[in-house]
Amino acid sequence: TIYEMLTGLKKNNKQLPDVVKAACAVELIHNAAMVHDDLPALMNKKERRGLPAIHQEYGNAVAILAADALYTLGFELMGEIKDAKKANLAIRNLCINTKSYGLIGGQAIDLASKRKVMKINTLRYIDMKKVGSLLQAAAEIASILAGSDENTRQIMSTYAINLGMAYQMIEDIEKDYARGSDGLDFNEEFVPVSKASYTGLMGFDKARKQVETLLEDCSRSIKPYPNNAVLMEFIQMISEKLP
Repeated sequence: TIYEMLTGLKKNNKQLPDVVKAACAVELIHNAAMVHDDLPALMNKKERRGLPAIHQEYGNAVAILAADALYTLGFELMGEIKDAKKANLAIRNLCINTKSYGLIGGQAIDLASKRKVMKINTLRYIDMKKVGSLLQAAAEIASILAGSDENTRQIMSTYAINLGMAYQMIEDIEKDYARGSDGLDFNEEFVPVSKASYTGLMGFDKARKQVETLLEDCSRSIKPYPNNAVLMEFIQMISEKLP
C-alpha cells in the first residue's frame, strides 16, 4: 500500500510482483518469529490465532525447524527481487530490523524481563522491537522499491512504527477495559510484570491520550501525499477500536 501511494500505481501494474515478494518475505519472517516466540523456552504460549501453537501440535523440534525454514524462505524471496541494487538494500534492511537490535532483540528483552519489575520504557522498547521492527522494515522496503528519497523513507517508517504502537496499546486498553482491571487507575512509575500493560503503567486516560497522539502523528505524516486513502483507512480502523 505504501509502494502504491508513493508510485501512484494500481494493483494490476506489472511492476508489482517484486513488491508482493517483499511483502510476503516480511510476513514469513513475522510468522517465523511468532513460532519461536510461542515456544516453552520463550513465552510458552499454548495458542496462536485461536489454534494450538505449532509446538503444542507438532512438538518443540518441529516448531524450531519450521520457524527456521520460514526465516530462510523469507530471505530467499527477498533475493528474487529483479533490481539487484534494490534487492541488496531490501535484504540489508530486513536483516537490520530482524537481528539483535530489532525483532530478535525485542524477544530477548521480553524474555529477560520475566518475573521482574516492568518499567514503561522497557515495555515500549519491547513493543518497538517485537512489533515495530517488522512494520518499519515493511515501510522502508516499500520506499526502497518505490525509489523514494531518504526523507520519505523516514516518514513512512515513522508512520508504520506509530501505527503499530497505537495498535499494541489499544490491545492493552481493550483487555483491561473489558475486565475492569485495577490497572485502569494505576499511575505508578512501574508495576509487577503481571500488570505490565500500558494501562497498568500509565493509567487508562494517559494511555488513551497517547494512542490518540500516535494516530494523529500518523495522519499528519502522510497527509501531504496523494493516493493516501488506504493508509488513512488503516488509521481510522485502529482508531475505531479505541474504547
